[in-house]
Order: sequence, then structure tokens, then C-alpha cells
Amino acid sequence: MHKRFHRSRSLWVTLLMLVALVAAACSAPAPAGTEAEAAEAPAVDQSQAAQSVEVKGVTVTSDEEVSSPRTHFGGEYHDVSTSDAVSFHPYLTTDTASSGYQGMVYTGALLRLDENTLEYIPNMAESYTISEDGLTFTFNLRQDMKWSDGEPLTAQDFKYAYDQATKPENEFPYLSQLDFIASYEAPDDFTLQIVIKEPYAPALGQMSGLITPLPKHVWESLDWKDPEKNPEINSPSVVSGPYKLVEWKRDQYVIFEANENYWYHGRPNFDRYVIEIVPDTDVGYQKMKNSETDTGTILPEQLEEARNLPNINVYEWWPAAASWTYIGLNMRTEGAPTQDINVRHAINYAIDKELLTDEVMLGQAKRLCSVFPETSWVYNPDVPCYDYDPDKAIAAFQEAGYTFQDGKMLDADGQQLTLKLVYGPNTNKIRELIATVVQDQLGEIGVNVEIQALEWASFLEATSAAEVDWDMFIGGWRATIEPHIMYTIWELDKDNPSYDLNSVGYDNDQVEEIFREGGRTYDNAVRKEKYQEVQRIIAEESPYVFLYYSKAWSGQNKRIQGIEPTALGIGWNQEDWYIQETQ
Repeated sequence: MHKRFHRSRSLWVTLLMLVALVAAACSAPAPAGTEAEAAEAPAVDQSQAAQSVEVKGVTVTSDEEVSSPRTHFGGEYHDVSTSDAVSFHPYLTTDTASSGYQGMVYTGALLRLDENTLEYIPNMAESYTISEDGLTFTFNLRQDMKWSDGEPLTAQDFKYAYDQATKPENEFPYLSQLDFIASYEAPDDFTLQIVIKEPYAPALGQMSGLITPLPKHVWESLDWKDPEKNPEINSPSVVSGPYKLVEWKRDQYVIFEANENYWYHGRPNFDRYVIEIVPDTDVGYQKMKNSETDTGTILPEQLEEARNLPNINVYEWWPAAASWTYIGLNMRTEGAPTQDINVRHAINYAIDKELLTDEVMLGQAKRLCSVFPETSWVYNPDVPCYDYDPDKAIAAFQEAGYTFQDGKMLDADGQQLTLKLVYGPNTNKIRELIATVVQDQLGEIGVNVEIQALEWASFLEATSAAEVDWDMFIGGWRATIEPHIMYTIWELDKDNPSYDLNSVGYDNDQVEEIFREGGRTYDNAVRKEKYQEVQRIIAEESPYVFLYYSKAWSGQNKRIQGIEPTALGIGWNQEDWYIQETQ
């Protein structure tokens, strides 16, 4: 069987990224100068990205024309952020800011999601073939791709990156997501042949999105992990993405310039893309409001005003891949209060999640009770949701051996229970409000909560460090459309534990096996049953306090043109955006 695909637009969305609090999805475009309000994308549940379909003996070829240049060149796009990246190394970071910077300078998706249908279509691979037994995937790369220094971008660069990423000593946080691969070879410069061990439902998306090629001719003589020995980690000089790095002054700004050798329709329209690090979201919002920057964070309480600003278009949508917020509970430290399931249940009951959705998020969020929100095709509505109930919270603490006396929750030694809550970045106003609510509501039942706000890098270090110095932390994930990929945040290698993703130290062999069973079959009824069982177990064991999943919105200065909202939000074609006044 042979299929041909033609698409006229590009999509630079990493296919399988688990990052915190990033929004992407959406709807039809709104007229210029108006708010774009989107409903949930109807194609998501039935798409290839959501429900993997067994495909054997098929060749898919793109006849998309990718060489015609863009024509609206000029100007600088100005962005703001409250948190800076950790590094440009695509195989050593998991944070949102770093992945955003990396996406500017590196591109790596063999396939991409069609922005309207969410089906996988050829991208850096011009075509691909799946063998009759469904175990061998052959990708034929486009032959005119180049690195920014003019050297050809080839299959050897993919192979080099894969070989390095799969060395355990190189500590790739998503290494387990490559376990299904038996071999990854480059028989020639423009062919990749990937063999999988057994049928695996998410195989196509994972193999095409998790490996970002690195320039072998630059990196092979450098240290993989040490920025002191490898300047490419923090200052990449040879890149494949739409932009090149000009200057990064940590915690102040980063400047990118258009990459003339970018393979997809050539350089982007903006000459430069500048990101300024601001002290808090209010500063960023005011800069956007005053047209000092083209975009900025809009807090829920600012949303109505932003919709009416004369210089701003506000785009709004419920993401196809939901962004959700939670409180992680320390299950790693022997003897920690939150190792007790009754304490975890008590904390759940003590926090009013409806208050958070209504008063903190001002109705721009919906309740979440377990791993998958109701937007997912595997959503399980029949799991414990722990509605706000202080009496049940007190009873659960008593089950754990605590006594509620004179307004204090006392342990067996008569000492008041004190829990440390950390969050980051310290500029995040929403997380600050959540922390205050948690402190107040646990305080109402006698639990003392100490809050520590950390800058972004320190927060990431604190939540992943081997030694835990917290009881609770406020975190967020962007769920994946393919449900199996969420397995990554719940698995734990007991022989070599890593806490970059599973920061709470949740350890349940049954959950890991059920996830694996869901990945081994293409029967979506069976898969749904497996992932619903996962949701039930995790909700019952409560390693997280699941809070809410949120609506997404973005304010953009009206001088920015070419924005086309689709099922994947507004960022999918950012290289095509342009500045009206330069034309």
C-alpha cells in the first residue's frame, strides 16, 4: 500500500515532549483584531496521534514542496519570559524554557503532526516504509537539508545522536522511551532503518520525534555532558533550526537570528527573535500592553482587559494536549509524612480544587482527578476525586496516627506537623497563589506549611536531587495526545533511580506493567481499559494532588501577521509570521 501526502505548511512542535505548563492546540482563525475563541478540537480523539493504528506493508511519501522561500522578511520579534533556559543540550534537559530555546536552533522530527488532522505526515523524512511484519521502519531523508555551516544534514547525524542518547552513562531523561527499539542504523547518508523488538502502538511517533540530530562533524570530538569541555552545550554554533544563536546573557536575554540555511522554505520571516527575561509576569504583561514586546504572559485576572486592548489580539483554546497542574508529594524519603497514604489522602481532602479553578484560574481551568483529563479518549470518570472535605482530611490524618488538638495537627510526640512546600519559578504568580491557598487550607486543620519559592534552575535541581528537602512541590505537565507516553513520569528504575521526571519517587510495578501492556497492543478497546486502570490506581494511591487542567491563551501584538490557529494552537507555523510594518 502506498500513500502520498501534500501539505502546504510546516509544524515545528516536538511530537512527544513532556514539559511543564506549555499550551498548544486549537481552532479556526478569527478575523484580524478580534479574540479567537476555540472549542476542543474534534479530530483529536480519532487522530493517529491519539489512537495508534496497526500499519504494515505501507509506504508513505510526501509530495510537499519545501524549497520555495518566504517573502515577508524583516524586523525583530520580541518575547518575554520569567524563567531562563538551563542549556541548549536537547538530551540533558526536561524543562520548558530549555526546550523552547532548543526548538529555535534544532529541528529533528522525521514526521510531524498535520496541523488540522493530527495525522503523522513526512517532515525531515521525505518518505517512510513499514515492513510487512510491522517491525522495520525505513525513513528516506530529504537530500537537500543543511546545517547552518553549509554541511549536509544526513542520517549519520541522527545515528550519532541516537548512539549517544542511548548510552546509560549519558543520562538521557527519556531513555526508557527508546527501549522498544532493537536497532537504529544509517545504511547510507539518507536512509534510517529502525527495527523494533515487538509490536508497539506508539512506535511511529516516538521514533520520529525523540531523536534530534546533532552535527556529528562538530560534536564527535567534544564531551557529551560537560559544558566546560563542549561549548556547543550552552552556545551552539552549528544548528539546523529556523534560527541561530547570536547571544545568550543568562537571566537577562537571548537573541536569535534567522538561519539562511534552514531547510523548510528557507529562513523565517523575522530577522531576529529576542527573548527578554523579566522579573515577573506583571512586568511582561505591561511590556506587551505598552507595545514594548510583541507578547507577554496574561494572568487569568488580566484576561478580560487583554481581550479589549487596542493593540493586542488574544487567541484562546482548550489544548488538544492538556496542560495540567498538580502538587507532588514526597514518597522517596523513608519516614516522610507523605509516605503514608493516609496523609496523602488527607492533603487531597484538605485542598479545595474548585476554589483554585474558580478563584485562582477564574474559570479558565477544569478539575483533574488523575493522569488523563476528560479531553483524552482514555479518560476514566470513575476514580477518586477527593472533593474538598476538611472533616475527611482530619479523619485521614487520624488514621495516620495524628491528633487534632487545640487547632493543631500533632504527631505521636506531640509536635505540630510541618510540611515544606516548594515551587518555581519564584516569578510565577499562579503558583504563588496556589501555595498560599494550600498553606491556608492545611493551616485550617492544624498543619503548618512552610513555603519556599525558588528560581527556575534551583527548583528543577531541588525536585530531581537525590536528597529531598521538601514534602510537597507545585508542578505541571503537558499531557501527550498519545496516552502511553505519560508512562515516563511514573516509572522508576530501582537499580539506577532518576528523579528528573518521577520527582515524587512513585514506585508501583503493577502500574508500570499495565502501561507496558497498553503499549503492546493496537486494540484500542484494550488500551483504553489498561490506561483507565492506571488512572484508578494512581488516583487511589495519590502520589500527586491533581488540581486542574487549564485553558490556553496567547496575546500577540496586532503588528504580527500570518498567525493561523489550528488544532495545534498558534505556534505551529511561527516561521511564517511576519511584521506588518516591514512590508
